[in-house]
Amino acid sequence: MAQSLIQDATKKLNKEMESKYKKLHEDALTVWQNKEIKFDVQVMHLGLRKGEVMVDAINGVEDTKGNNGERGYLIITNLRLIWFAERTPKTNLSVGYDCITNIEIKQTKSKLRGNVQALYLRTRFRDTRYEFIYTSLIENSPRLFTSFQSTLRSYDSTKLFRDFKIRGAIIQDKELILLPSEQVYHKYSGVWNITTEQGNLGTMYISNIRVVWFANLAESFNVSLPHIQIKGIKKKDSQVGQALILEATKISGNHILGFRTERIDEIFSEINRIWRVAIEAPILGIEIAHQEVQAPAEQVRQPRVLDDIEIVEPEYAGQQHASAAYFVSSASASQEVIFSPELGLAIEKPPNGISFEQLWRII
Repeated sequence: MAQSLIQDATKKLNKEMESKYKKLHEDALTVWQNKEIKFDVQVMHLGLRKGEVMVDAINGVEDTKGNNGERGYLIITNLRLIWFAERTPKTNLSVGYDCITNIEIKQTKSKLRGNVQALYLRTRFRDTRYEFIYTSLIENSPRLFTSFQSTLRSYDSTKLFRDFKIRGAIIQDKELILLPSEQVYHKYSGVWNITTEQGNLGTMYISNIRVVWFANLAESFNVSLPHIQIKGIKKKDSQVGQALILEATKISGNHILGFRTERIDEIFSEINRIWRVAIEAPILGIEIAHQEVQAPAEQVRQPRVLDDIEIVEPEYAGQQHASAAYFVSSASASQEVIFSPELGLAIEKPPNGISFEQLWRII
């Protein structure tokens, strides 16, 4: 069921986003899946974006922290973890790998299996920390741990494929250090970076993965902009003549890079062409070979047939309530102190959208 649900959601998502891709809408350009944590989203948004692939699909996984006693499915992709309840897929989680700060494997207590080993994820998103605990309900199965750990290692070692980077260790002896599968299409000399007032003369590389520029006099002064993080490309008149402008996506900080060169038309056309290809078929850098393990016949369950009816509804109204179960702390400098009639004490005001009753139920 897990694979079929994700496949159906992916088809619906692609259909929904088709016009946005054609119009180069920022919703289509933004890769948010690895950067955000989402609770109880519409099932369609569990679908895989372009470039996202399913590494593993594991059944019999319990979300022990937020849905203890609820059997579900865990989907490991090259960008995030997706968990959804077997009975009600509307109960779901999407955890981007960029949000994960620490992982551990240790003992926990499950309503379905008692004391078991579980995967602990400590995460941070928008100055708030969350903790997630996933428990495999299949006895003596290390698959949950091995699949996730190998995927996360590959993800961490390939960030330059996806992330905007300034002053990185990407140039050696005035040559670009190539990423795996990276192909340089063109190297342009005499390209001025006019992002700063004084300007710097340097060299630009255009590859199938990114645009890289570095200063000739200081190769550590450089920038690496993946095509998937480009929001717009244009030519614009400036004080020093016509300039090439590259705009980064909001999720990359809305940076604006300006370049001046005599070959501006050629560079503009080349980046624009490769960028449009990258939007349709992004290279995210993560390659995992997972060997499927066939379950014994008695463990194979018949997939549940869902009615061919889609209920269209707004973003799940209970999303903030759902996040309360995983809440650890907020990074706010100071919390307002309020009186709690339930306790008869002064307490820190709970985070927005979370009531004292919800926090009490978690305990």
